[in-house]
Amino acid sequence: MNRRKALKNLGLSLGTITLSPAVLSLLHSCKSDLDWNPVFFSSDHVNIVAELSDLIIPSGDNIPGSKELNLVKFIDLYIHNISNKKDQDLLKKSTNAFLRNCLTKSTKNNFEKLDRNDLESSLKYFFKTKADDHSEWRQAYNKNKEQNIENDTYLIEAFSFNFLNTIRQLTITAFKGNEYIGENVLAYAPIPGQQKGCVDLEETTGGRAWSL
Repeated sequence: MNRRKALKNLGLSLGTITLSPAVLSLLHSCKSDLDWNPVFFSSDHVNIVAELSDLIIPSGDNIPGSKELNLVKFIDLYIHNISNKKDQDLLKKSTNAFLRNCLTKSTKNNFEKLDRNDLESSLKYFFKTKADDHSEWRQAYNKNKEQNIENDTYLIEAFSFNFLNTIRQLTITAFKGNEYIGENVLAYAPIPGQQKGCVDLEETTGGRAWSL
């Protein structure tokens, strides 16, 4: 799928985060103050999250990608400000599981040595090669949230998928909620008009997803 087609379909098959007033406030705050320090992820981990989100939404076709839009700031602040303590702890556990899984597959001994190719390979593995395993991974994650997963390869993958899926959802939410993207890339109607149900998206917006 080419870049333009991917953007047209963005969000049509993947749920995004509910846009409560608090989330909208975060989205607006991320337009400025590009010089910031992460509050949830460590400085090392946030670089990996930034690379992953940029692989999910790279720049191209004169459309800015995740790094140019600084979407990682929203991801970090959302988890810190909106997620509850239990979910934060589980995401930390999932982050560590992903890093361990990624190191094992790359045969490297330090996550700081992981490069963009390693991260892209992980995304392809979890979202393409093993796409049929998503339901089982979700079930395994939900049933074993409190368990020690250190020596269980399958659970490490289940928690790794939870981490990647969370980052993917937040990346897409941040992208669709970005003011520039909403007004210039996605279908945008500042004054809502007539409601038409069961209408082909290609006919109404040229195939573009609606802006949040």
